[in-house]
Amino acid sequence: MESMEQSKISQNWNEQIELRPAEIGDLEAILEIEQKSFRSPWSRQMFLRELNLEFSYHLVARLKTTNQLVGYIFCWKAGTEASILSLAVKSEFRRQGIGTYILESALNHLKEQGIREVWLEVRVSNFSAIALYRRLDFSPVGLRRGYYQDTGEDALVMKKELF
Repeated sequence: MESMEQSKISQNWNEQIELRPAEIGDLEAILEIEQKSFRSPWSRQMFLRELNLEFSYHLVARLKTTNQLVGYIFCWKAGTEASILSLAVKSEFRRQGIGTYILESALNHLKEQGIREVWLEVRVSNFSAIALYRRLDFSPVGLRRGYYQDTGEDALVMKKELF
């Protein structure tokens, strides 16, 4: 039943959201979301670098009605593997299925590109993100002790196989 509900959410957002590769003109909106979403946000230079890396995969989500950027995902691809580096949704749009929609769409695109495994690290205290990843069949596979330099918090390593 849960996947049926997720499917409805995704179909609903498919009609309301445009997903496309991030562009330099998106940086201000991306930075605003980033700074409000993470304790140690990425810098403008980090995002600029990502936009130019050959192995970087990124999407932004814009509302079709207002053209407002409401979320994004940045990944790295290497061979048949990908790593999710950052996924965020604008605070006033959270808990509405947008993160699920962005992530499901990215996973589908990555699978089409020959990616077989997707990896990520997430703060052990980020329960909502962990719940999202588990709903989309990511499995915990390890722990990186003291991974986050800002707090020394551990990171849960999660993996999903795309077959």
